[in-house]
Amino acid sequence: MRYSLRQDIAVEPVIAGWYGWSYLLPPQTLARFVRNRFTRIVESYLDDPQVHAAAVRQRRMHGGPWIHAHEHRDAIEAWYRDTAPRRARLDELFEAIRRLEEDILPRHHGECLDSVYQELPQALAGRVEVFYGRDNRTADYRFIEPLMYASEYYDTSWQQVRFRPVTEDAREFALTTPMLEYGPEQLLVDVPLDSPLLDTVFRGGLTGEELGNLAAELGLRDERAARFAGYFEPVPPAAAEPAAAPAGDDVLEYVGHACVFARYRGTTFLVDPVLSYAGYPGGAENRFTFADLPERVDHLLITHNHQDHMLFETLLRIRHRVGRVLVPKSANASLVDPGLGGILRRLGFTDVVEVDDLETLSCGSAEVVALPFLGEHGDLRIRSKTGWLFRFGERSILFAADSTNISPTMYTKVAEVIGPVDTVFIGMESIGAAASWIYGPLYGEPLDRRTDQSRRLNGSNFPQAREIVDALEPEAVYVYAMGLEPWMGIVMAIDYDESHPAIVDSDLLVRHVRDKGGSAERLHLRRTLPL
Repeated sequence: MRYSLRQDIAVEPVIAGWYGWSYLLPPQTLARFVRNRFTRIVESYLDDPQVHAAAVRQRRMHGGPWIHAHEHRDAIEAWYRDTAPRRARLDELFEAIRRLEEDILPRHHGECLDSVYQELPQALAGRVEVFYGRDNRTADYRFIEPLMYASEYYDTSWQQVRFRPVTEDAREFALTTPMLEYGPEQLLVDVPLDSPLLDTVFRGGLTGEELGNLAAELGLRDERAARFAGYFEPVPPAAAEPAAAPAGDDVLEYVGHACVFARYRGTTFLVDPVLSYAGYPGGAENRFTFADLPERVDHLLITHNHQDHMLFETLLRIRHRVGRVLVPKSANASLVDPGLGGILRRLGFTDVVEVDDLETLSCGSAEVVALPFLGEHGDLRIRSKTGWLFRFGERSILFAADSTNISPTMYTKVAEVIGPVDTVFIGMESIGAAASWIYGPLYGEPLDRRTDQSRRLNGSNFPQAREIVDALEPEAVYVYAMGLEPWMGIVMAIDYDESHPAIVDSDLLVRHVRDKGGSAERLHLRRTLPL
């Protein structure tokens, strides 16, 4: 008998006690989030858990700084107390960054910066470069990111995974609640996120002896080892040793949110992977789950560094299947724009390619072109974003993600370079969160409310999306990346009704395309589309 992980078991990444996502992996951004967000949330909760309990019951408070496990005060207080000595190391890095930004750089207004290197706090010495902007008066800096990962501040012992059964499609918002063991059905395991042991967990097909050895290698004994074994189920002998996936027919499959799977002439592609679970009562019938993926994903593509497009939970689970990963090129190495390549390599991906604007790559049977991506990032200097254009023979498909058409002539100029596009996928979350919802802990100074509310993390509205469509002249348009699927609630906090601006805007775009003779729809759950 052989065993594989049950389809209803989530394995959630944990970094420093919080749900793991990309801004918690680099030590410099982790230090900012711990001090500027998580510490405040925990101390507010410990001061009055009932305020948090009341807040999470109100729809308008969804996604706010509230702890959802409000009934576990003693466990959270003990964890917060016990981890204080370890947080001191991150506090040291936080203070070094604060001193550089608030005390050292503001003293320089155009004169030579050589002396700054002698003033750098020890935590940053040899690990940053300082320079002027083009005004020659405003001093700024960048991290030498490989040296930050090589420092004592990048501590993989902060990394864990939490096993727990998924019992319904709608998952509770996870980004503001410590990831502890909140009941006997959960299991928190100390393991670096790049560990090959996780590939063994997810690959499955283990004999009973191998499963026992795996538990031991993960440091699990006795009752905890038995609990771990309970997350696995027998698999038929024919499925125990996966054969190479057959080439299969060409297919374009909408998976949910911004995730799309494609197979063309035997080469497989997956864009912005966020997959759902299965194996529990009451789940949506029409969905694409981990069990529907082929054994090999030749090319994995990520459009940008937001948690609903670069979900660690899915990435870790499919890592053993993935060949090459394509990501937008980043040149900033700043607090707000850490390099995606470095993050993915420290998640255990070995073949990561960073692609620049309008660069074309040959990917098996297809060509892939990186297209400019504007907006949706709160007017911050963030380079790590791209739309992906696929050329499948004579057919072309654009995944524009949440690109906001704030420069109406850009897509006209892009079309002059790439020609018409047959199919366009476009995100239309036209009223996004305020910029501080993601980036607030990274700011030097908080934005005033009016400014913050004006700099939204939104996709295109109807007039902007209409101009994209009119410039590219596609035959088919699909609105996606709206957060409509219930399992997206773990990292998103959107409550739609028919009057919501994003629903109204997307309905208008669908009608516009159909009036022009094309096909269009707003996607939800699994959908097989013409390739």
